[in-house]
Amino acid sequence: TTIYSEISTLQSKINRNLILLEETNKSLNSASDIIKRKTEENTKQLKIANDLLNQKVEEIYKDSKAFQKEIDSTFITRLDKHKSDIQIEVRNEGVQIQRALETALNSNFNTMEEKIKERFEVQSQQLKVINVLLIIVLIGLGIMFYFK
Repeated sequence: TTIYSEISTLQSKINRNLILLEETNKSLNSASDIIKRKTEENTKQLKIANDLLNQKVEEIYKDSKAFQKEIDSTFITRLDKHKSDIQIEVRNEGVQIQRALETALNSNFNTMEEKIKERFEVQSQQLKVINVLLIIVLIGLGIMFYFK
């Protein structure tokens, strides 16, 4: 009887433990279901966040490309303007150099022309003197032949 009573006590304890195990198992199953649902929700939210992040990165990339094109365009425009300004400046400097050379050459030619005119005048005077002397010599020779 004592053994039966102890078996009965053990059996009731085992039954109670079994009930506790079943309750704990149900609790764990419900917790597992909750964790599974939350994990699925988090996965969905993470996918949405990832898609949004990819979209924002794509927008930033497009904006960056557009900004780069705008900067390139601005630089090209400015470089073309400066190139044009430099070409105009070079042409102006060339014209100024040409004018300076023309002025210097004209001045030198004028000086040369004046010197040549002066020499021609001196030579002209010398030729007049020679002509006068030649006429005098010829007259003198003519007179000499006349009196001889």
